[in-house]
Amino acid sequence: MRVAIIGGGLCGLTAANELKEYAEVTVYEKAEIGGLTSSYYNEEKGYWIEKFYHHCFRGDECLLNQIKKFKLGGRLVWRVARTAFASGEKIYPLNTPLEILRYPYLSFADKIKLARFTLGSKKRNFRNFDDYGVVEGIRDELGEHLLREFFMPLLRSKFGENYGSVSYAWLLARVSIRSNRRFSGEELGYLRHGFHQLITRMSEEISVERTSPKISIPELSVNGKDYDAIIYTAPLPHLPEGIRRAAELPEIKYQSSVCALIGAESGISEDVYWTNVRDASIFGAIIEHTNFMPRDDYGEDLIYLASYSTPEGELFKKPEEELKKIYLKGVARYGLREKDVNWIEIFKAKYSGPIFEKGYSKKITDYRTPIEHFYVAGMTSPPNYPERSMNGSIRSGLEVAQILRRDLGLV
Repeated sequence: MRVAIIGGGLCGLTAANELKEYAEVTVYEKAEIGGLTSSYYNEEKGYWIEKFYHHCFRGDECLLNQIKKFKLGGRLVWRVARTAFASGEKIYPLNTPLEILRYPYLSFADKIKLARFTLGSKKRNFRNFDDYGVVEGIRDELGEHLLREFFMPLLRSKFGENYGSVSYAWLLARVSIRSNRRFSGEELGYLRHGFHQLITRMSEEISVERTSPKISIPELSVNGKDYDAIIYTAPLPHLPEGIRRAAELPEIKYQSSVCALIGAESGISEDVYWTNVRDASIFGAIIEHTNFMPRDDYGEDLIYLASYSTPEGELFKKPEEELKKIYLKGVARYGLREKDVNWIEIFKAKYSGPIFEKGYSKKITDYRTPIEHFYVAGMTSPPNYPERSMNGSIRSGLEVAQILRRDLGLV
């Protein structure tokens, strides 16, 4: 029995490991193993760091189980990560009650509304708001001032120019997920020294073909080699249109990620991990990794500047050298001098995730398709709605492998 898996991200690697005892499995990956979880190696200082920022939550059961399965549990650490808002050239921490009370851009009444909204999010069924726009939902429930002064920077940070089409269901679920807070901040997890360790161990006993796969349907062949089943885990736009039609896959809009990663002699804030940028900027968030993990692990400060665009957007199309200059100019206003920057790299992901538009739940893809033994899993699968995550990708890999085994009688 032979199974081909298209895409070597967390979903594909998880499915491959679940099936390797029952079938001959080949993973096809034209780019880098790990997908959005791939890492950059700093040769000068000898460390790995994710190209796009990553962390996990206590509720990420599938991810935490994989970390334990591959004997990395001793390297998983939990820290309280402090957050802030940047306005003008000033950074305002927003973690303790006193810090929140001091924040000048919201009234006391707005802060009470926001607290009630956050605390009540876990009790609400976000799926009931799938057809309701996020802008309308915030305005109707919390008012125009909170929308403009607090939520709009967050929405622009996450979705770029696409924020207006996003569903209110996304926000309600996101707030619920992110409400595991302590007195001084939010508790987050990280695999110390990098998630590349998990990717490496997941791919050690897997056959990987580093080539662009050409899929033939209904023969179920990849690059001329026949298979009994194919699991497709890459972004849907990479599939030829004819296969998308035959598999009855929906038209899904994707956003793109553009991320600057900076190594520097100094950080921006004293202890803030995540800073949302309130003013219009090329980047919507500053993520100071070495305010989360020990600086001594790297020998320098590491800072992400996160932006979102579309595959056709001007930001995504800009050359890397031009982007470096723009990002460095933008971050200088927060006190990071260019002379203190050791290096800067730009990483792009053309299809980094679906845009969770109004009505998106109707587009969630089933694992089975009308093409016999051709399966689809990954970002558009049920576990990644309404927020894609490492945990959701692993869970979708587990679920599609279980369905394939049942269909093919692999016991």
